[in-house]
Amino acid sequence: MNEQSAIKSELLNKQEALYEQWLKELYTNRIFKGNSQEETRRNSTFVFNAFIKALQLSTEFDLEGKESSEIKSVLESFSKDLASKGQTPTATAMYIYSLKSVLLRFLKSHCDSATKAFYEEVMKIHDFLDTMGLFTFEYYVKEREKIIQMQQEDMLELSTPIIKVWNGIIAVPLIGTLDSKRTQIVMQKLLDAILSTSSKVAILDITGVPTVDTYVANNLINTTKAIRLLGAETIITGIS
Repeated sequence: MNEQSAIKSELLNKQEALYEQWLKELYTNRIFKGNSQEETRRNSTFVFNAFIKALQLSTEFDLEGKESSEIKSVLESFSKDLASKGQTPTATAMYIYSLKSVLLRFLKSHCDSATKAFYEEVMKIHDFLDTMGLFTFEYYVKEREKIIQMQQEDMLELSTPIIKVWNGIIAVPLIGTLDSKRTQIVMQKLLDAILSTSSKVAILDITGVPTVDTYVANNLINTTKAIRLLGAETIITGIS
């Protein structure tokens, strides 16, 4: 049996012991604040099983290879879950790196070989875990950006309320900056409200808009034009 097969065989034969050592490390260091031991064990099981499968199938330990499609899928789900729960990107990466340190200690205590081939194979696994850690970090950042963008869009929706003040009259109190994206949201919500309520008058209150420059004025003009196309009139109030 060559060095490569010997190392893989040792890890695969004693994977349960390795897993328990990793789990103990995670419990001790409490990498994830607020996570219960049950949550930590569940996440660990998914990641560890995917790593073992990659170890069985792959010879080059490359995340870009076909053999690594499953572990990439697991790491993506893992990172997405942690991002949605507000964990830090550092904690997400350290989760994987903690497996690396446990694995190296495990090999040191269970393998007596110290040949060049042994170290080369260990370094391959070491580098593969580094790649896994970096992959989870980058995917986490992407997911957090998506979550932040969705939250910003939700805030824009909430900051543009449509109020029915009387039969046939609706009002929109605007607060904050009117950029092109927000103007589009205001226009869409106004047009939908005019159609659903059959309103003939729309009041735009811009008291809460800090700056009304040429750009904002153009956005307001475009909004009034769109409203007029539906047969309604616009009243703009709050101009200082």
